[in-house]
Amino acid sequence: MASPTATSSQTRMISPGETGDFAFSGQGPLQDQPIRVWYKAPDDPSSAQILMVMTGAHRDGESYRSDWLPLIQNSNTLLLVLEFSKDDYPGAASYNQGNILDSAGNINPPESWSFNVVESLFQAVVRDTNSKTEKYALFGHSAGGQFVHRFMEFTPTNHVSVAVAANAGWYTMPDQSVEYPYGLKNSPLAPKALRDAFSRRLIILLGADDVDPKDAMLQRDRQTDAQGDNRLTRGLAFYQASRNAAREGDQFNWALSVIPGAAHDHKLMAAAAAPLLLETR
Repeated sequence: MASPTATSSQTRMISPGETGDFAFSGQGPLQDQPIRVWYKAPDDPSSAQILMVMTGAHRDGESYRSDWLPLIQNSNTLLLVLEFSKDDYPGAASYNQGNILDSAGNINPPESWSFNVVESLFQAVVRDTNSKTEKYALFGHSAGGQFVHRFMEFTPTNHVSVAVAANAGWYTMPDQSVEYPYGLKNSPLAPKALRDAFSRRLIILLGADDVDPKDAMLQRDRQTDAQGDNRLTRGLAFYQASRNAAREGDQFNWALSVIPGAAHDHKLMAAAAAPLLLETR
């Protein structure tokens, strides 16, 4: 199936008061790898908060938008759900891990990282809607949770006000002795950049019942099992390791929240994340 075509300079992507979708291409090496953006716009997008949502491994953006629609109905929010196609962003390395590594395991140049699409989209939407906002909120569930926590680690300058990484399958630990992507050894992230990442607002959101070690979508191998044998354990380990890695005097602005009765369920996790992400007016 042919990929949708668009450019980051296109106009009228967002129709005020409408629910729709559009194709968006990033810049540089990513301009030939468009994504599909599923949106819901308020009547006046220029005054709205912008919320970006990253999908899980199924890359089902329209379904994620449906789950978020009732959550934003009482807020002035422009919802953007980013769908990275499996054709243009195949496998976990291209999406979950931000395309930092190429197929041979070498570090790609930063301009090729799929993380860049998020910032490019934000800037394009601000122009398109004449938005007055300077920040956006960011949410990701499952594979999207992997994307979000790595985005916050590896994107040194971004416009995120608050990010929530929910139910990630495994993490890039803040450990310089563990080989990337499971840790930071031989990664492009310098120790100072990690301390800067700790100063940003990132919430690790976990389901108390997301504990099935035999989940077919859960990666199980020696490296990931070193973090635990289920998503809850791995998330707790990541947060604790991050707190431990923060030096005395560092600003540590990350938080942890565990949702009782929630397993690997996007709808429940989105409902729990909404109060953390949405501005009340």
